[in-house]
Amino acid sequence: MNHIVIGLGGTGGKIIRAFRKLIYQEFRREKPDGVEIGYLYVDSSSEMMAVDDPSWKILGVSTQLPPACQLLITDADLGARLDNLDNYPGIRPWIGDREQWRDILNSIVGVTLGGQKRRLGRFLFACKADRFREQVQTQVRQVQASGITEVTFHVLCGLAGGTGSGSLIDVLAQLRELYPESARYRILAYTLLPDPYPPPNWDTGNYHANGYAALLELNALSTGQYQPWDVLGVKGRLRLADPFNGCYVFGNENENGLTVDVDQELPGIVGEFLYQKIVRARQLGWATLARMENAENGDGTPETAPGGRRAERSKRFLAFGIKRLVIPEEEIGEFLGFGFARQALLQLAYNHWQDAAGFIEEARPEDFAAQVRQADALARWGLGDDHLLMVTPLLPGDGVSPKWQNLAAEWDTVLPHFKGMVRTLEQAAWLDELAKLCQKRFDEDWRALGVQAFYQSRFKARKDIAREVRLRLERELCNEWRIGARSLYACARLLAALVEALRERHDGFEATLAKVRAAEQEAQARLAQNGHKWAGIGLMGRLVGSPAKVLDAHAIYLQELYVNRTRAVAIATARAVLAEIVDELTALAAEVERAHATVQEALKRFGVRLEQRCVDAGAERDLRRHLIRFYDPAHVRAIARTLTLDQETQRTQASRARGAVFERLGDTPLFSVFNQRVNASALLDTLETVCDEGARLAHDALVAERRARVLGVSILGKLEERYGADPQALRVYVGELARSAGVFTRIDALEKQRVAAGIPAGVPTALGKFTVILPRPGEHGAFAARLKDDFRATRSGDVEILEGGERDNEICLISLSNLLPLRFLKPVAFLRERYERRLGSGDARRAALELHTEGDGGRYPSLYVPGVEEIRGEGLPYVLLARALGYLQEGRNPDTGAAEVLLLGKDADGFDRAPLRLGARFVEAWEALDLDKLDTLREAVQQALDGPGLRHADPRQALAQAVLASVEAVKAERGGNVQDAVYQRFVDAGRRAVRLLKREEA
Repeated sequence: MNHIVIGLGGTGGKIIRAFRKLIYQEFRREKPDGVEIGYLYVDSSSEMMAVDDPSWKILGVSTQLPPACQLLITDADLGARLDNLDNYPGIRPWIGDREQWRDILNSIVGVTLGGQKRRLGRFLFACKADRFREQVQTQVRQVQASGITEVTFHVLCGLAGGTGSGSLIDVLAQLRELYPESARYRILAYTLLPDPYPPPNWDTGNYHANGYAALLELNALSTGQYQPWDVLGVKGRLRLADPFNGCYVFGNENENGLTVDVDQELPGIVGEFLYQKIVRARQLGWATLARMENAENGDGTPETAPGGRRAERSKRFLAFGIKRLVIPEEEIGEFLGFGFARQALLQLAYNHWQDAAGFIEEARPEDFAAQVRQADALARWGLGDDHLLMVTPLLPGDGVSPKWQNLAAEWDTVLPHFKGMVRTLEQAAWLDELAKLCQKRFDEDWRALGVQAFYQSRFKARKDIAREVRLRLERELCNEWRIGARSLYACARLLAALVEALRERHDGFEATLAKVRAAEQEAQARLAQNGHKWAGIGLMGRLVGSPAKVLDAHAIYLQELYVNRTRAVAIATARAVLAEIVDELTALAAEVERAHATVQEALKRFGVRLEQRCVDAGAERDLRRHLIRFYDPAHVRAIARTLTLDQETQRTQASRARGAVFERLGDTPLFSVFNQRVNASALLDTLETVCDEGARLAHDALVAERRARVLGVSILGKLEERYGADPQALRVYVGELARSAGVFTRIDALEKQRVAAGIPAGVPTALGKFTVILPRPGEHGAFAARLKDDFRATRSGDVEILEGGERDNEICLISLSNLLPLRFLKPVAFLRERYERRLGSGDARRAALELHTEGDGGRYPSLYVPGVEEIRGEGLPYVLLARALGYLQEGRNPDTGAAEVLLLGKDADGFDRAPLRLGARFVEAWEALDLDKLDTLREAVQQALDGPGLRHADPRQALAQAVLASVEAVKAERGGNVQDAVYQRFVDAGRRAVRLLKREEA
């Protein structure tokens, strides 16, 4: 079977969200087996449409709708359309007074939303109706690609707001206009009544009145008394057969007095009902459901006006209730999974295992100061003295050509060569030439640049060097974090210790540099002494070899001089480079701290989630609730603790969790990349997915005894454990469950039992069905048979028991009631009172424009059989109009001579109708009205007003003057007393009659 789920406004969006989460929770994918489902979410607010909205997530995966399944009905220039209504034939006939609209639009700040103004919601929808049709047709084509053409549309909305409630009529009308075959294309509406006691700021004036106005229009649409204008402007009024097959009406209180939260709980309840209808129904063969929704289990024809001439009160409305008796496997799985996730996070954060507690939120004691001073570690990180003094290459390409040596060797290798060179020269120039060669090497040739130039290049490259050191260290620490060898906390502390140690080294370079400078000065002094010695060598000394000895000594002193000079430059550069490294590692430490904060935030959130799960009383919960959880929370917590304390399991699970986290980092596993790609929400999502699976696997592996298992448990098995030996206790328990399984509305017994004209006698209404959906019995066949008998014994009416589906952990009880006129629903009376109060407060025309999608609602049939006063109040304007039209004959009965007022008229063929007596005098005519007379009177007057002779304003103005004259005549008859009660009735009726003539009221 194919289904299209259409959500209107915030309520519709929340129900779709709950429904999609249920599907993913059950199948671990968005599409269930064997059923094609399309979606369309229509709203004037984008609040729930963001691709990254976390409220759509379940088990770490987003079930958000793609853009093709969303329709945002804003960005329409409403003011420009009002200024050019002739260009918008789909809006012009129903939009109403332009000046009132300008006042409405001028009061809007920011984006135009429905704002609890139903006609504004319709206005917004009308501007995007073409897009709506296109998207619906696309969804239909996609689901029909399976080869099955039948489609059921599920339209979800609340009735209190502006967007959903205001667009509902047109959505139903456009769907039926697109797909007129009601047998192949079923349309079902699901409408949420306004909360009788809404939270603060929910009711901005029209909240409850909107609900009644929407019900009036739905009823009129179903009975054919409301034929809405085609908002596309193509077809005029849409004359639709079966605009919807059925309409569920529900509130937040069920017939047993249970109240649920409209915002948090009710969308989930409706989503669960949809899940049972759409997903499980195709497994169970639930044929009776469709029959009830199509009103095929009884007489679905509407209640009529007296004489059966006009359909007035539709019976295509339904109520539902759902109760689930479950072993809350999803919640238990979440509890175990969240516990695993928390352990994985503790390992990531602290990596401190204790046999009595698992991974704990406490760091292991370590001597980080010693670790950061180990020579091999400093060498790996590029922080040894040789790296800082540029003896050992650090950056790619360093030390290749020429190859680097330590600073002493750099000079030790060249001095013998220099001595050989100067010995080929005049002996007197040996020392000077040797000094020149050394100075030239220092200035120009040392490492092909000269010492100053080389270290200046290193100084310029200090940021690159610092980044390389950071990268080496970050890679090592991040890899150790990845493999579980080091925690984030340990990484942070090691970096803090390293930065402190490097700062000490940085400060220590000043003393080292002073020593090197002193050694340089000492070598300079020795050179000077050796020069004097050279100058004092005589002829005999030269002959016996003293110059060679002096030259050798001079070479040694020059080597000492230039090694220290080079070292001084190297140390000064190393000091600057080290300062840059400290800054870079400080930034790295901040990245680690940020990652640690992310883990801490995830820990906090998982802690909150754990506290919210498995904290109830289990099987002892209030049986009135829609969800009865049949399990032992203490046993679940005991199993969770067993799994938490299994070190091999937790280390394996932590490794899987780390692997999943690091998959997000791709080929660059660095703390900085972690912070770019993994926030707390992403970390929660990743761990939730991995740890849910890990917890289930660990549960299956470690919990060997079947009775001890908390996942994969049959509800029938648990019930048999509890009640198998006590049939009487089972019978009592089942009876209590069945009695508390009520529909989410209350039925008014007085209305249900009311007898009046137009209500067929003996025709069943409010037919109920109680459906019990059981899992397949398997090895519990005998117990399941007893359970079925006990459920059947709870109701004298229709009890249907179905078996099958994937959910072995639950029994679902569904209560349905159909063939409901809206007057049967107790909350409707409250909404009616608020509706009338709203119309009676201030500007009635403005109120009607805001509440109704067109007109003022006066032409729609009442949802209630009118009482005597209502009949008289409704009929008096028509009495005045009938007199003005000449339909009333005032005189005396020819047989009795008694005064009488008669209503005359013609039938459809032009013959005189039988006169209706309306009392003895005109002023009393309204008191003689009953339902039959009112219907005849209204039909006669309305037929005349709709006729060709009264299309022009002039004859209508003449009728208005005649109405005024009749009212003035009553005043005279009542002695001119303007406060007279009867006269006031005629004044009010006269005003309404004039509004009817002016077409201000339908």
